[in-house]
Amino acid sequence: MKKVFFTLAMLCGAMMGNAQVTDEQSAILQNGDNAQIFYGEDALKDAMEAAPDRGATITLSAGTFNACEITKCVNIYGAGWVTDNTPKNNENTADNSIRPTNITGRVDVNLPETLTPPHNIHLEGLRFNNGFNAVTTSEKTNIIDGLELVKCYITGDFGNNGVAFYETEHKNIQLIQCCLSVGRLCAFYDMTLENCYVGIGNSFIGHTTKAGNNLVFNHCLVNCGWYSSYGGHGPFVCLNSTVWLADKEANQIYRYCMMQDEALDAGMLGSTNNFFGINWEESFNDPGGFAYSDTRTYELKTPDAYMGDDGTQIGINGGKYPWNKAPHTPVVKDLKLTISGKQLKVDYQAETR
Repeated sequence: MKKVFFTLAMLCGAMMGNAQVTDEQSAILQNGDNAQIFYGEDALKDAMEAAPDRGATITLSAGTFNACEITKCVNIYGAGWVTDNTPKNNENTADNSIRPTNITGRVDVNLPETLTPPHNIHLEGLRFNNGFNAVTTSEKTNIIDGLELVKCYITGDFGNNGVAFYETEHKNIQLIQCCLSVGRLCAFYDMTLENCYVGIGNSFIGHTTKAGNNLVFNHCLVNCGWYSSYGGHGPFVCLNSTVWLADKEANQIYRYCMMQDEALDAGMLGSTNNFFGINWEESFNDPGGFAYSDTRTYELKTPDAYMGDDGTQIGINGGKYPWNKAPHTPVVKDLKLTISGKQLKVDYQAETR
């Protein structure tokens, strides 16, 4: 009976969309009214293999999981990328900690051609520790149409720097409230980043070989220390953002951005209403310039002095998705299950993060 109760408790957690702390890594696969539970470092891989081609949700506990290819149109939710030890309701901190969900190994999106668009893949509250890529080779150019990453942390390379990658029109790609601490950023053909920290330590590679590409940074913190010439630089539009780039090019457009530059080159047509000569060590409430840490807020000292085209402050604390790393999934606590005849009664407490 104890085993049955444990399974029921985990299923209730899945129904709540909760990725909570457990003693062992677990992945709950939810498909309609049916649920399965997988355990261990390969739980994500096992859940992916068991999932139908479309519509299922995989909820991961905190802990470290081995990477797997994303081969299905699924939703994957984790517990976030940071550790939260903040006491709630005067409880013991150690009993209330929220640990991150780590994915170790490179994650590739590798959809079979039988999966026709739109794909509508949603990933949230995950820490990718070894890169995130679209599988694109000279033999495989299947287009990803509909991919959303929300409140995710990505280190390693993002995208794919193969030649065939530039020939593939991956589209409807959106990143919201994500942190990219990457070596290379290889932009997708049609991609929007909203309220993201974009730290590029090696090179930025834009999409160069297809007309009509669309890369937009909106209310982002864009930080690239070395601007490589590898592969060329595709055009992009940067809006309402705080920007530090070692170099800029004429095919880029900046509007309502804060920059360290004194001005933009005359050939950069379309750029307007920017703020120049910004000293980043003096502009944020918390010290550290553009350096990343989990505790940084990047709040401007004088936000009212730097307003974007949407009437909100420039940077990652303005716009539609002000900077917030906590996943949308609630923390479910104190699950109590009782059986009355054929009915299962569940009592629990749910708290926002």
